Amino acid sequence: MGSEDRGCCDKCAKCFIMVINIVIILIGGAILAAGLYWQLSDTGFYKEIFNHDIFNIPIVSIAVGALLLLVGLCGFFGACCEVLFLLKVYMGFLILIMLVEIILAVGCVAMKSEVEAYATNTTYEFIGYYGDETKDEEDLIEKTIDAIQENFECCGVTGPDDWPNYNPTRYNVGNKRTVPASCCKNPETAGCNDDPISTNDNIYKSGCKISMMNFVENNLLYVGIIAGVIVILQISILVMTSKLRTTLEDESYENF
Repeated sequence: MGSEDRGCCDKCAKCFIMVINIVIILIGGAILAAGLYWQLSDTGFYKEIFNHDIFNIPIVSIAVGALLLLVGLCGFFGACCEVLFLLKVYMGFLILIMLVEIILAVGCVAMKSEVEAYATNTTYEFIGYYGDETKDEEDLIEKTIDAIQENFECCGVTGPDDWPNYNPTRYNVGNKRTVPASCCKNPETAGCNDDPISTNDNIYKSGCKISMMNFVENNLLYVGIIAGVIVILQISILVMTSKLRTTLEDESYENF
């Protein structure tokens, strides 16, 4: 039996695998390019911001991007050129990725307090960098924090006092404890953040940690749906690849 004699399922499986892996190649290439840009930045800004004790984000991005690129190429050319070896390698990668996802999910649940503490301490560090051109040359931290505080209607990690505590050079001048304008209920209002925290009713009093946790808890259903779709998609890819591999093996036996 030749490729022209295959059924609709075999042809659909081949097309499905090729299309999915084109997407994987594009995503992997984008992540790899971002990681290389962060790592090779002349100013060292991105390495300064993203390099932490637990992991170095530029290096991790390069590794993840390269892996996705390799997986996508194996899947695409394995299906397009009908190379059994590449399809088997591709299936091995898929199984390995699924196992890693399970391990990471279990690890995050088991180490919830450690992950939470790490995220909190990192955010405190970013608050200290806020407005510092030597640490935040491209205003990446400032724009990110402003966007979070404005969209989640919060201020600081646990509250407004985080700003003068962790960035005293800008927000605890002359014992006057203030916050950035993005903490204001109406940030467009000039001088909304000039008054001291204790007497300023124009700013949000709740911390972003609680606001973001509440947001996640309120949207757990959608998180579960997204996770379920990803799992179903991965299983579908694995099944389709297995189907195509079996078809190619049967054809090779018949031709032999």
